[in-house]
Amino acid sequence: MKSIFKVILQFVFVAVLVVTSTAIASTDKNTETARIMEAMELYTKAIPMELTDTERAELLSQSESILLDVIAKNPESLDAHRKLMGVYLQMRDYQKAIQTMQTAITLSPEDPKLFIALAILYDHAGAYEYAIPILDEALKLDPNQQLAKEYKASILQKIEMQKVAMESGNPHDSGQLHSK
Repeated sequence: MKSIFKVILQFVFVAVLVVTSTAIASTDKNTETARIMEAMELYTKAIPMELTDTERAELLSQSESILLDVIAKNPESLDAHRKLMGVYLQMRDYQKAIQTMQTAITLSPEDPKLFIALAILYDHAGAYEYAIPILDEALKLDPNQQLAKEYKASILQKIEMQKVAMESGNPHDSGQLHSK
């Protein structure tokens, strides 16, 4: 009788732990989602402002801080990484945006859209030669990815225009090639 009672107590204890863990995980996920939404509200307020506006810079900085905190608590939050990349893109901090997107790719290496986003960041940074193999990887994952095909053609055209500008002796023309 005592052994049956012990088994029942152990079962109840394990059940309570599972329910408590699930509730905590659910609360953590809700908190994470709320924090990401808070960061996006700040981001949304900043976007229409002038690039040189100090309030814009502060809003983006606050958004960055929130998202970095979310990632510190849950390094596998792909949503937070994607949003943080967008914040860095608006800050025009392409190096941090690229690093963030590279991390996102390690979290979801089968997502061709992440590779396309990384290629777009390389384009913005003027590093066209890095964009091509990234787009090739996106196309390897999804050979029918039309955006990757079109973007690759655009990048190849920019590389060719850059070569022509360098050969003509006017390298400053190549500065007008990357996307804004």
